[in-house]
Amino acid sequence: MQRWWRSERGREDPSECPTPQGREERPANPSRADCLPSPLTRGHLNDFTAGMTQQMFYWGRDVMTGGNLLLRCGFQKRPSPGLQGTSCYRMAWGNGLIELHGACAGWYAAEGSGQPGFLFVRAERRCFAHSLHEAVVPGDYDWRSLHAGDWRTVMQAARHFARWLCEYETSVSRLTGAAHRRVCQEMLRKLERGRPWLPPETALPWLRRFAAGDPALPRVRTLARV
Repeated sequence: MQRWWRSERGREDPSECPTPQGREERPANPSRADCLPSPLTRGHLNDFTAGMTQQMFYWGRDVMTGGNLLLRCGFQKRPSPGLQGTSCYRMAWGNGLIELHGACAGWYAAEGSGQPGFLFVRAERRCFAHSLHEAVVPGDYDWRSLHAGDWRTVMQAARHFARWLCEYETSVSRLTGAAHRRVCQEMLRKLERGRPWLPPETALPWLRRFAAGDPALPRVRTLARV
């Protein structure tokens, strides 16, 4: 059985992101924004962070579905340089690269792009901005290169990643139909510590509006949950 989606601490529950203890928060390096300043709030970023934990579970199911949906959506599989016995999935996107692993998921800008990169670390349940051009080693992070203190920069990076995520989820729906994500969420619900986020029919529209920086985007707590 594939083990890529297991985190280094074995957590499976999505929740609000705690602040890592004992780590110095530094603002990310200034960069050229690829979008206008966002009217969204830190609360919206917390909502997206909770959704990312559910998404990590979804990617794990995608690996075992339909001959590996990640491969069918254009990813290349390679052994993880960090956690033994696991795999990474990589694809070029948006003048950079996306890399997924069970412990983390991120986007890394090409050199000279000036855009902040994005990283979600599953064990921390937290989103970070960074200026890295090469993917991190899963489970072995240089915390000095990851920045969460300037939440507006993290928001910018998260919205950029969300644009790709919307494209991916649209492709998955085209390949499998709507039932696949409903089955994934039902499996998550049955886990002892599983806490599903928004249902698929609500999640994708919310993510699209988040990516676009829609000033009228509602907080997840005001929407119908599963």
